[in-house]
This record gives sequence, structure tokens and C-alpha cells, in this order.
Amino acid sequence: MRRLRVLFIVPHPIEGPSSRFRVYQFLPTLAAHGIDAEVRPFLTSAEAPIIYGAGGTAAKVALTLKATLRRLGDVLRATCYDAVFVLREAFPFGPAFFETLLKAASGRLIFDFDDAIYVPSTAYRNPLDRLRDWGKTARIVARADHILAGSHYLADWAEAHAPGRVTVLPTVVDTEVFRPAPVPRPDGPFTVGWIGTPRGTSYLHPLIGAMRRLKERVPGIRFTLIGAEPFPCEGLPVSFPPWRLDTEVDDIRAFDVGLMPLADDEEAKGKCGFKLIEYMSLGVPVVCSPVGANRDIVEEGRSGFFATNEDAWVEAIARLAEDPALHARFAAEGRRVVEERYSLAAVAPVLAETLREVVEGLNRPSSARR
Repeated sequence: MRRLRVLFIVPHPIEGPSSRFRVYQFLPTLAAHGIDAEVRPFLTSAEAPIIYGAGGTAAKVALTLKATLRRLGDVLRATCYDAVFVLREAFPFGPAFFETLLKAASGRLIFDFDDAIYVPSTAYRNPLDRLRDWGKTARIVARADHILAGSHYLADWAEAHAPGRVTVLPTVVDTEVFRPAPVPRPDGPFTVGWIGTPRGTSYLHPLIGAMRRLKERVPGIRFTLIGAEPFPCEGLPVSFPPWRLDTEVDDIRAFDVGLMPLADDEEAKGKCGFKLIEYMSLGVPVVCSPVGANRDIVEEGRSGFFATNEDAWVEAIARLAEDPALHARFAAEGRRVVEERYSLAAVAPVLAETLREVVEGLNRPSSARR
């Protein structure tokens, strides 16, 4: 079996969740399967905080131009690889110019996406979105040799543009790293948690009423919203700690319940439920909206609860606070589900097999892998 060379084009450095969990963590397994990879992010770890921080317009423009020149260099580099793997997009603005060049340079293009990036965001308004081409994703999918979709919902959308060339590849965790705490947590406040980015903060706003009611019902309850943009919630025991790569696992382990509220719209339906996978891998019971991939990951009443209104959110969280046996059952079942279906060990061989089949011209119908 000859070794393959694949060039991975990603939007963010390793600190970006999509890049970290859909590319970087797979590299050792791919190498063991005879696939040598080089990862090329659009932004470096030093540049990303400047680009996404406040102010500094001149510096942002200069860094974007620098990143664009690097991307042009990646097109030349692609001629030395058996295939190019593009995560989400090769360039954040305009049409599929770079993706077209990358496929022409390498001859084979694998496209991977884990969000409904083909529709404008309703949860977060970004002025730069007006520079985006919302039809680009469909055109990339149509031209790609194979598509990896983070959920069945996204796969169904991709199938309409690329029949028979789609594989569902969920975003997964390394269950040797994401493990429940080795010893029980000491007694303390009952912590209801959420982890994400400022872009997802708007999904938390409808829960303020439920949080107020839970404060009265569950003694000592507190809410920890990691990475959320702070919002008014006077009188509530809420904290907004920043997300940190080096403390992510321990931060989630401190939760007693993990939340994933969503709106019921096209953007939210394309979410791949990764928060739930993180929580469940660490033995944290979950309460979530029954939207998109959440319905695939959680079995209602067995590994978590669904909530569609304020009363349901209050009742689900309160039951887990008041019933230790139920809490323990959900924790154990959630961990089992992740180990079987959403672990690096279970999914990495599928990615390696798919890449080799694409390079060797052995594409199978997507139904064989769904």
C-alpha cells in the first residue's frame, strides 16, 4: 500500500474548533494508515486574535493580504499532493476561486463542512458577511470529488448537489482525553453550563426566564456560560468565563448539566451537536433543543432531555438536580454513546478509508456509509 500525500486547507489554526476537531486530531491516525498530511490554515495562531479582536483595521487588512498571498502559495503547493482537503472554505470572501484552483492543481478535491455555511447567520450579524458569496458552498460541493458532512441534515443538503458522493463524518472527540473526572466532584453548587463562542450567545437569551425560575427551585444553582458574550441577567448567579484551550476539558467537567439551546431555523438545523458530544464524553448529562443533529445524538429520556419551551427547560434541569440516580444513568449512557459513535477511535478509520478511496478512484455511493 503506497503512502498518500494530502494537503489540508483549513480556515483557522489549531485553536479553532472546526480545524482542531475535524483535521488536527486525525493526523496521527492518518499517518498510521499511510496518509501523510500537511495542514495550511488561512490564519496563524498569532494572527487570528488580531483579526477577530476589536479595532486595528489597518493591521487586519495587512494580515488578510498576507494570508491571501499564502493561499496563492498553497495552490502551487497542491501540485505536489495526491488530493486537497478543504475544510469549509479556502478563502473567506467572494466566489470559489481558490477552491477551483486547488482542485485543478491537485486533480482531486475533498470538501468538508460542519455548519450550514450556505445560509446567512440569523444568530450573529457580521458586517463582513456582505462580502460573502452564499452560493459558493453549493458550487464547491458540485465540483468536489467527495464531500464529508458533519451531520445527516447537512449530508441531505449536499446530496442534492453531489448525488452519491457524500459521507457523514460527525465531529468527534478523543475519548482518551475527554474522560469523566477520575474522582467524584466535591459537594458544591449545582452547575449548569454552556460552552461555545460569542456567535452562539443569542441562543441563550430565551433561557433567562427559566434560569430565574431555577434559581428559586434549585438551592445553590449557578450558571457558567463559557465563551459567551456577557448579557444582562441581573440577580442571577451567572458567570461568563473565557474559553481556554488548556482548561477546556476541566471546565466542562465542572458542569453538572450541559446545555445546547437552538432556534428552529435553517442555520441551527445545520449545527452538528458537538457541544453535546463534549458534554456526554465527560459524563455530563445534557438538556438541548430537539433540532438538527441533536435529535441524532440524544435519545430522549435515556441519554438526555429535549426542551422546547421554558417549562420544559426548568423541569428537565430540575429533575437532574433533584434525582442523583437519574443524573448518574444519563452520565453513563452519554459516555457509552460517545465511545461507540462519536469517538476518534471509531471515526478516524472511516476518514482514512474515504481519503484513500477518493485518491484511488473507488468512490462508493454515500448510502454505503450513512
